[in-house]
Amino acid sequence: MTRTNSIVTFIAICCMVLLAGCDDSRRYDQAIAVLIDISGTYADEKGEVIRIIKREILPAMVPGDTLLVITIDSQSYEKDNLVTLMTLDQRPSEANTQKLLVAKRLDALAKSDEQSSHTDILGAMMLGSEYLRELASGSRVMLIFSDMQQDLPAGVKRKTSENEFENIRVLAMNVKRLHGDNIDPEGFRNRLARWEKSVMAANAIEWQVIMDSAKLPDLLARVR
Repeated sequence: MTRTNSIVTFIAICCMVLLAGCDDSRRYDQAIAVLIDISGTYADEKGEVIRIIKREILPAMVPGDTLLVITIDSQSYEKDNLVTLMTLDQRPSEANTQKLLVAKRLDALAKSDEQSSHTDILGAMMLGSEYLRELASGSRVMLIFSDMQQDLPAGVKRKTSENEFENIRVLAMNVKRLHGDNIDPEGFRNRLARWEKSVMAANAIEWQVIMDSAKLPDLLARVR
């Protein structure tokens, strides 16, 4: 091969690589489902959870991203448990207006004295997964703010499908320790291990327990 032919071939390969990069059809929008426990043992954490959403999640969202907030109460698999569902407009100015509106809705939730006597975590997770699957965003994340101690009312049953959390990353955030956990940490660790087994059996991408909410912006950016 002559030098001229070699140069032509090299240029052709570079053009092919550039064209392949331009043809990237991967979606980069992100859908985030935030589940907030408002049952007896976690209700006093509600204000802090709202502050975390406003401080660590909303500012990191960009046009095209979606946020949905669901409360965990006695029977969480109800559309009424959906506090807000917002997809940011592609126009940055309109997206900022939407963020302010959501912040006001969250402030109203923080001020409400609503509190449940039972804790249906799985019902909220099932509701959240349905919304996330329908959105079909490039990445889907479920953040659960709870003590992760499920306490279903009599007669309420919950069972996930084998693909319940497919293409979803599930993160347990700021997990509150119960009184018994302080006496015997093994109970706390076993509880989280059972949730991990259950979530991964339902085909989630991953399960993580995160205690430091300041890590959220970097983590959400990494999985986008």
